[in-house]
Amino acid sequence: MGVKVVLEQAQLVGLAGAAAAALVGEMTKESWASMRSLAARFFRRGGQEEEERQLARLDADQVQAATLDPAALRERWNRRLLTLVEDFPKQPRNWRQWRVASRKSRRAG
Repeated sequence: MGVKVVLEQAQLVGLAGAAAAALVGEMTKESWASMRSLAARFFRRGGQEEEERQLARLDADQVQAATLDPAALRERWNRRLLTLVEDFPKQPRNWRQWRVASRKSRRAG
């Protein structure tokens, strides 16, 4: 495995962690609708069925966000986002939007 591949994998892991943190951080805020919309665009990379499946999971977690452990929720979404990137690697452009959302979430939180 080349250095570039290892670096790219490390970057994806970092970005997935930041995206998961932003996603979970926004679940209980008024700005949730925009974060959900961003997530939907990302989930769409797997097709309509995958988008609907992931949004159903996301909506279920959002409803329970106040009663769930935030760290466990972030880890769950970190794993799901990494799996999606591994399964559908050809559309990484949404990562930049996640990074921006993550920064905004940290500043607001």
